[in-house]
Amino acid sequence: MGYSDFANILSQKTTYKPVETFGAEHRIDLVELKVTTTAVFRESGKIPAIKHVNAFFNLGRPLPLLSTKNYVEQIELSINNE
Repeated sequence: MGYSDFANILSQKTTYKPVETFGAEHRIDLVELKVTTTAVFRESGKIPAIKHVNAFFNLGRPLPLLSTKNYVEQIELSINNE
């Protein structure tokens, strides 16, 4: 495998499932998740809120960072638009 092959792999757009999709798959209460994540975001900021989302799912591995980051940023936008 040469450099160009490796570059082609990295350039492919990777898509991640939204947190809501993971929630539906794992039977998570999405309303409670949003309320608690919003509270953590307001009290402690973005990074603790991302950690909270992962802790809420209580899986052995974290959700994809892009998924949790996008979810918390949606909450941030909704707070800023209030």
